[in-house]
Amino acid sequence: MSIDKKFKILAVNQITGSVHTDETALLLCAKDKATPAALRAYLDKCIELGAGENQVKSVMLLLKRVENYQRSNTTKVADVSEKEIGTLLK
Repeated sequence: MSIDKKFKILAVNQITGSVHTDETALLLCAKDKATPAALRAYLDKCIELGAGENQVKSVMLLLKRVENYQRSNTTKVADVSEKEIGTLLK
């Protein structure tokens, strides 16, 4: 079953080669104004749960990249179209 019903995902870890799809992953868009806050909350939870130093560092670096992206590009508040909502509710 798809977890992320808005996006079809096929992601490959560049180091380990592990594959993730919309059945095991979700997608946050860098242009979404809410993404930095979501990443900060994720970072806090990783720390609270005792994630390793490398995980914490990688999330911090991702957050910095998203913040840099948003400073240089158009951002928007996330939305779902009327056409999409039916699919998302299934």
